[in-house]
Amino acid sequence: MTIPWHAFGSSLESLIRQQPARLDDAVAISPLASAESRRAAFRLQFCDGRVLKGRYLETAQQGETVWRLSNVHLRSAPVARIVAWRSEALLEEWLPGLSMAADCNGPENLRAAGALLGRLHRTAVRDPHPRRALEPRWIDESLDADRLVAAGRLDPAAAREAASMARQSAPAIAEWGFCHGDFCAENLLIVPELGLHVVDNETICELWQDYDLARTWYRWPMDTLAFGAFLDGYRLHRAADEFLAHFAFWTIAVLLRSAVFRLRNGVSPELPIQRLLALLQAPSPSPLWAPR
Repeated sequence: MTIPWHAFGSSLESLIRQQPARLDDAVAISPLASAESRRAAFRLQFCDGRVLKGRYLETAQQGETVWRLSNVHLRSAPVARIVAWRSEALLEEWLPGLSMAADCNGPENLRAAGALLGRLHRTAVRDPHPRRALEPRWIDESLDADRLVAAGRLDPAAAREAASMARQSAPAIAEWGFCHGDFCAENLLIVPELGLHVVDNETICELWQDYDLARTWYRWPMDTLAFGAFLDGYRLHRAADEFLAHFAFWTIAVLLRSAVFRLRNGVSPELPIQRLLALLQAPSPSPLWAPR
């Protein structure tokens, strides 16, 4: 095995050693390289032929949240299962399949992806219309670009314009519930005989669901027609009207939070900043995204 045991961390090593077969090989697959982050992911091949994905998260609390929500919300959903948890470590089933990022962006696949996110947003909701007021502190934190301005990554005038535009578009109240947190093409697989599945579920949480939809808009850049097809599928399970009505707020909040997160973790914030600057030039959602 090319990866030393200490690279897994004690919690993930313990989960691996508890498996019925000996670990044969491991490959590091973390997508976002950062010296500041503890996150790591590994493809784990065992001697009995099984393959699992091992994850080391930032905190034990995050590990507990993923384990709890996956057991509550995802038992019957088409997702990669979390099979074991210990502190900040998880073991997840490894699904073979073709990534949606590998040129699978036809209209039918996009509608299916949208329907899957809409289904997740409607999974195990006790109240059919859960709504929660947006907390002023959360809004302030989301629109705080001081770190980006101080680092010279965002012009002060652009930061002020983004915050002003977002506040003018902010809803007073929005639907709260289960969110994936990173629903995008690279985390979707077309699994043979099983269809579309979502993987890399370590970001699942409970939050405002229109924020989660805006995360997908950011993480999965689509042209106007493609995102329209995605929303067609999404609307099979949940309306998108409020998301579109407050589009500027949700997308600016997502982009600023992502840029600050990247900067804090030693990763270039250029991508979300460029998306933000483009959005400031055209902040309104496309008319083609209206219900057909």
